[in-house]
Amino acid sequence: MFPFRAPPVIVGHRGAPREAPENTPEGFAVAASVGAQWVELDVRRSGDGVAVVHHDPWTADGVAVVDRDGAALRQAGLHGLDEVLDRLPAGVGVDVDLKNLPGEPDYDEAGAVAGIAAEALRPRVGQRPLLVSSFNPATLVAVAELLPDVPTGLLHAPASSVAAAQEVALELGARVLCSHVGAAGMSSAGIGGAHAAGLAVLVWPVDDVQRARALAAAGADALCTNDPRLLVRALRARRERL
Repeated sequence: MFPFRAPPVIVGHRGAPREAPENTPEGFAVAASVGAQWVELDVRRSGDGVAVVHHDPWTADGVAVVDRDGAALRQAGLHGLDEVLDRLPAGVGVDVDLKNLPGEPDYDEAGAVAGIAAEALRPRVGQRPLLVSSFNPATLVAVAELLPDVPTGLLHAPASSVAAAQEVALELGARVLCSHVGAAGMSSAGIGGAHAAGLAVLVWPVDDVQRARALAAAGADALCTNDPRLLVRALRARRERL
């Protein structure tokens, strides 16, 4: 099921954070080198409208990402989305998680981060598999308008069941349900229901081998993990036994 081929696809969550710094070109390269077909990364906006790859609203010294310009953030060790995409090995898919939550310093109701990320992604459409995900439904709507050829994915926390999140995803026109591994309904029936509705299912974070094998058997399309080396080995061994 698009955009994932030959499921379950292994997605390096922020790269390979157990082996290299998260959300860095080095970490993404490690994930790809151990067999991850995709990587997931987080995008925020700088004060001067640069898409930067960083998870938290603040840098390590406690300054809000949005309160610095792109040059200052590069000096602080953050990487721009353009740089990361340029350095990513060919063929590796990218799940771009857009951060835009109420209460955080860079929140923007109009979804400014969607436009900024779209500028970086637009020239790369068709060059590698792409997915844009977010917890914020309005942000996904903005992305869909700006990048109609790029599938979107609704992220949801364990507080929402798979079935409830599925309904929201369908209303948004999303093509992927990005479900927390602890969400109620994370089962073969829940995944099968999403598939029947036309949604692919990405599960995060999956760092346990037994859980990964169970989710693979249940039909999950993608497993997002902090330890891609571990899961690639585990699922390779599973395929060899089938």
